[in-house]
Amino acid sequence: MTEIKKKQNPEGLTAPHKLMLLITVVQKGKGTFFADFIKTFDANLQIAVVGTGTADSDDLMEFLGLKENKRSIILSVVREEKLSAIMDALEERFHTVNNDTGISFAVPFSSMIGKLSYGFLSNDHRMVNKNG
Repeated sequence: MTEIKKKQNPEGLTAPHKLMLLITVVQKGKGTFFADFIKTFDANLQIAVVGTGTADSDDLMEFLGLKENKRSIILSVVREEKLSAIMDALEERFHTVNNDTGISFAVPFSSMIGKLSYGFLSNDHRMVNKNG
């Protein structure tokens, strides 16, 4: 029986911080507020875009708080260990600032090229300062 070995990078290194892509959808005009708020959790890269359109189901859109079809979409790169705190804080902000509307979810990064890019996105100053 052949033994299957896990692939490892040549140096045997792993990233010290796992990264997540946080997608946050809020009412149009609230994007800057929420982007600034997420930045307080050490998100070094954020992209905000304006989205238009809704799903066909009015009930689903009303349930998600997205009845208005124009909204801001914020893409943020955050550390996995901070994700729970960010999601809890966003939920609170959705209730107090955004009239109970908004949605946020995250997907993991599976790979990344470049130590400097990784150091910047993970807000790891040690990695960035060594190379810059």
